[in-house]
Amino acid sequence: MSLTIKKVPTVLSIHQMDEEEDPKFAGAVRRCCRAGKKLPTLTFAPESATDSRLMKKVRSFGSFDDLRVPDIDGYSNEETGSYNSDSDSFSGGGYVQDVSPFDRILLAAWEDRFAAGLFRYDVTACKTKVVPGGYGFVAQFNEGRATKKRPTEFAVDTVVQEFDGGKFNFTKADKAEILFAFEHGDRTMKSSAYNSAKTIDASPNVMLINVSPIEYGHVLLCPRVTDCLPQRISPELLLPPLYMAAESRNPYFRVGYNSLGAYATINHLHFQAYYLMEAFPIERAQTTRLPQRVYKKRHRHGVVVNQVTGYPVRCLCFERKDATFEALADLLGNACERLQERNIPFNLLIADHGARVFLIPQVFSHHAAKGEIPEDVAATGVNPAVFEISGHLLYKQQDDYDACTQDAAFKMLACASLGEEEFYETCSHILAETDPSVKKLANAAVPELATSAATTTEAIEIAAARKHRNTADADPGSPTSPPLLSDGDSADGVVPGH
Repeated sequence: MSLTIKKVPTVLSIHQMDEEEDPKFAGAVRRCCRAGKKLPTLTFAPESATDSRLMKKVRSFGSFDDLRVPDIDGYSNEETGSYNSDSDSFSGGGYVQDVSPFDRILLAAWEDRFAAGLFRYDVTACKTKVVPGGYGFVAQFNEGRATKKRPTEFAVDTVVQEFDGGKFNFTKADKAEILFAFEHGDRTMKSSAYNSAKTIDASPNVMLINVSPIEYGHVLLCPRVTDCLPQRISPELLLPPLYMAAESRNPYFRVGYNSLGAYATINHLHFQAYYLMEAFPIERAQTTRLPQRVYKKRHRHGVVVNQVTGYPVRCLCFERKDATFEALADLLGNACERLQERNIPFNLLIADHGARVFLIPQVFSHHAAKGEIPEDVAATGVNPAVFEISGHLLYKQQDDYDACTQDAAFKMLACASLGEEEFYETCSHILAETDPSVKKLANAAVPELATSAATTTEAIEIAAARKHRNTADADPGSPTSPPLLSDGDSADGVVPGH
């Protein structure tokens, strides 16, 4: 697969707004993100994110039996009011398309930093291929990220940890890495507005480049950056990344989150995003209802929650449907908070302009700590953070990249999955409307999840030994035969393109 970079006009660089500052802090984010300073700012219109026409783009990439290329031409002036149909920025030939003001500004600023040599390596030179097979795993050989990425500076066995200003955090980043601030507009705004030098009132949500990128346009969103929030999710902190996903009109733009213990490497709140010109396999996986013993309502405040089946990692899909982003953030954020309370690492993948969010609890690091990862999997050095666990696999060695197969990818990701009964007990707990501490999953005598990695892994081993239920339970599937969507799924509103 070949990628082509399209040059777009350069926007104002942060270096062009330098003021007289203390030389000791002149180059730091913390210095230029204080109240009274000026930053390039994209103010988004929250009402534009409720456009129901965009929600029709759910399942942009179809299913395993119906792989299709998103109709980017459908994102026209008539539908969104933001795309110039005369533009040649996408013609089906691998271009990353700037189809909205957000995409245009982000890509222009990102390429400005690329031209300035701010990245640790040239990600556009990395080899990428689609692994043969029905899942369509995407493999990349990225030696630079393996050798030049910042190492983890905290313990990985605890999901919630206090912020430590003595360790690296994004307030210490070079201010040249800032692309723009991303701020919430008022309800009277009809469309987003860009100001090249807007005065900051409070701790801003800032968009930074990822200096160790995985793909083209790889950025970091740091909500309230100077408030120094730890890497921890709450409902209100999910709103900036959801609105960021909605601001892009390009279905190839996805937003991800790694908790501590699920391969976040910096304990300072941040989300990642980039443009991958392929489907993530998890986006194409089948979704079905959870068993009623686990989650009876399924619909809550306009949000539909399904389980993802036929994928190597058991996980949930939250679909916005007619809900507001606030309702989605509330339900999803509460689920994340309960995972954090139980010390269960997890990842989030936001797709389809924020219309779908995958919540992926995982225990790969727990197994690794106990030496339970198969030798051939561990030898690859692949860490299943959000994008890897969603199907974009980053190999650090040429031989592993050359030899990767669908079976090997499936085996690796399956090492991260919770066991069947533990998954269902966890789902029942995090989706409960009442106090989750008093709700027990019927007919599932699974030990309570503890806050230590050892006890959590023990629960997995117990659950894995249980007999498979003959119900509509999640099955991690087969590495050779991804399942097809059934007629029953059509009634659940998961037909591709609807």
